Amino acid sequence: MDKVNMNKKFVIIGIIFSRMTGSSGLEKSSEPLVTQILQEQYNLNRSCDDVTITHDNGDNTYRAKATLDNGSAININVEYYPKKDRVYVEIPYTEVLMLN
Repeated sequence: MDKVNMNKKFVIIGIIFSRMTGSSGLEKSSEPLVTQILQEQYNLNRSCDDVTITHDNGDNTYRAKATLDNGSAININVEYYPKKDRVYVEIPYTEVLMLN
């Protein structure tokens, strides 16, 4: 069974450099970040199969849903900085707790 460190009360952010071409590029670039955060920061044996942008907050910030390899879905936040060509993914800790 997967274990989550219950002492963590902060948000983990992953960063990736990627050339964006619309929201589909942003979604694809977010997938490996979700996997990396879940595996390296939370020690969960899960990977992200898909990310879907659900809301454009403006200012290159988005709400999204990440679908994992076991079929569960978690809410994430995605930010894109075009000048730096960086994507940031944030997984709220409450979403990780729901995976157990």
